[in-house]
Amino acid sequence: MGTTPPGSHDQEKLIPRDEKQPETTTQPTENPLTLDLHASSTRPFLAAGMEISIDPARQVLTLATPDGASLARLRLLASINTTAGTDEIRVTEVNVNAPDGNLTQVGITATSSLWQHHHTQLRAEGDALELTTTVQGTGRITSIRQLGAHVAGSGLLPSDLLHSTVFSPNPDRPWQILRPAGESAALGVVGDGGQPGVGRWLFTPPPLCLALATADPDASPASGGPCLMIGVAAKRRPFTQLTYDALTPGFSLRYDYDGHTSVEGHFSTPTLLLFLADNPYDGLNRYRELLDARGLLPARTQAPPSPAWLEPMFCGWGAQNADALASIGDQRPAVDRARQADYDGYLHTLATHGIVPGTIVIDDKWQQDYATCRPDTEKWPDMAGWIRERQGAGQRVLLWYKAWDTEGAPPEACVRDHTGQPVALDPESPAGRHLIQQAARSMIGELGADGIKIDFTASTPAGSALTHAGPSWGIDLLHELLAVLYQAIKDINPDALVITHTPDPGFRDVTDMLRLNDVLMLDQPGGHTEPPNTTPGTGVVDTMTHRARVATSACPELLIDTDGWALPSQAAYLSWTSAQTGLGVPSLYYTDRLDVPDPSEQPIPPASLHATAQHWAAYRATLTVEAE
Repeated sequence: MGTTPPGSHDQEKLIPRDEKQPETTTQPTENPLTLDLHASSTRPFLAAGMEISIDPARQVLTLATPDGASLARLRLLASINTTAGTDEIRVTEVNVNAPDGNLTQVGITATSSLWQHHHTQLRAEGDALELTTTVQGTGRITSIRQLGAHVAGSGLLPSDLLHSTVFSPNPDRPWQILRPAGESAALGVVGDGGQPGVGRWLFTPPPLCLALATADPDASPASGGPCLMIGVAAKRRPFTQLTYDALTPGFSLRYDYDGHTSVEGHFSTPTLLLFLADNPYDGLNRYRELLDARGLLPARTQAPPSPAWLEPMFCGWGAQNADALASIGDQRPAVDRARQADYDGYLHTLATHGIVPGTIVIDDKWQQDYATCRPDTEKWPDMAGWIRERQGAGQRVLLWYKAWDTEGAPPEACVRDHTGQPVALDPESPAGRHLIQQAARSMIGELGADGIKIDFTASTPAGSALTHAGPSWGIDLLHELLAVLYQAIKDINPDALVITHTPDPGFRDVTDMLRLNDVLMLDQPGGHTEPPNTTPGTGVVDTMTHRARVATSACPELLIDTDGWALPSQAAYLSWTSAQTGLGVPSLYYTDRLDVPDPSEQPIPPASLHATAQHWAAYRATLTVEAE
């Protein structure tokens, strides 16, 4: 239980509760009532604007709206598993404090196969309930399960599927926003668009908050009626993923810690916030407010981004793919078309149609090595001079940055596997931190770029046999990488722009603009084309509008990069270039052709390009009015 497995870093020994989640040990003002473990459900209580009843024999909490509409039936148990095995518990006591019928606290004490002390507490705090489990002992945590637990002699006892749908803020299914309650969902920082069956890379991390409702899965989330929000509240998040783990007819929540959090003493799980919302988007906004009120969000110390960053953007990745698909000029692949000559051609083509971007993003692969971010001089004979020329024309230039990639990095700068092979940069190793800072100096200082667009945050390392230098893991380790990079960039140029696809409010201090990410999910069945039986173009607008609502609900202080790759049709091009201006900063990825399989559908008609120019002109007019 206290041993260190091969390849693990010996991390913090004691995890103080007040550094992990809101304090949840306030004593009730009146003596609590100890419930009979063989009794049926209690009479209804009121708390957090909901009607609540408790089944002490099964440790189940039933939640309903004040008018009696069912919300959820949740098991108030947790298992904190370690390298020594599964945390199997047996409940010994359940007590409730509810003066005048208003629930203030529920306490559940259990024996544990791994821990000396095991106590779960549910507390009413304003318009939310807080659920936390605290244990005492030693161990290296591999996973945590909440709203369900491994009970001695019974196996895994989950929560019930009283709800019918789940809203996940992570866009991991093509065209789908609500999902059936019996389908799992994952929120975290691990994913891969290139590996079959993985996905989950678009928002990494998304807000760690789900919505349970009785709505029809095909209904609009904004009009589906009241829902129960379940959000994670913790300053430290050393896990790679939170999974809504459906096991029909039940579910529980699982956190993957990978054995990189060591405990000697007390440890508390992340606190779960349970609260009522009119719809999931309002719920995400309220989730952010609740975290802020509890002091769990980092402050944004940087000044607001310059108004110049509201200018329309052009990113060359779509054009690179379109030219590669059509073999324009030669047979070069897309990554070999991030060249000075190619980008001159892209911008010239756009200008002939009246499309002049205020910001230009040079995409993959302009650099010689991903980790060092020095230009490939065969592709870019004079990148610094090219950037100065564009800046002289009133434009700004961003460089694409591939997070975590070890190309060009020494082993000591990296997280390594059991064979010693580097798998990711390590921002907590001295060599890794220096390399990240040097990459910032290369891009912003030496080349003079105006900022960067960060991609591949879903490549955050995961695994129990990996070695790394510092105490952080999972979501915390990604935040550390971005914090090192963000600070190094701002030290050079405080006005530089940093774009990520991390719409979790805990990342608001390491990004200035949130990218909605790829339109199509090319790694999944059904992700290559728009949904069937819909008007062409509407599927793209609907799914990207949903993503924008998630981002602005959770992080209203950040700008939105609306993205625009890959588009499935000419109709989608027209619809999306028109809709972008109402959701954030318009972002164009193409010049005069799309990267669709049908050659006849590739050329973008001049009328469509003219329409794009008009949309941009109208959008710029609104910026001028706002400036006045």
